[in-house]
Amino acid sequence: MKYVISIMVLCGFFCAVYAQAPTFFSPETLKSGGVPIDVSYYGAPLAYDWDGDGLKDIVTGRFYSGYVWFYKNVGTNNNPVFNGYDTLRADGSFITAYAS
Repeated sequence: MKYVISIMVLCGFFCAVYAQAPTFFSPETLKSGGVPIDVSYYGAPLAYDWDGDGLKDIVTGRFYSGYVWFYKNVGTNNNPVFNGYDTLRADGSFITAYAS
């Protein structure tokens, strides 16, 4: 029993000695046309390849209008570039995030 406890204490000691603090990077604001993308409060942007081109785009709903905005990524997945947004439509009508 003492042998097991000694091993557990040594393992805990080695874990504490060799553990490293995590490294965090500064947050970056995504921009569209050089202006920070503002999804307002209650916004829930989703990074997803919406148009099937292999690049992660941004799709987000808007609280006040209910419209769904699409920001097309024209950069890369590692360095995304967005130049404005389109309000999504289906059959000519705006797609909204609420029932009308």
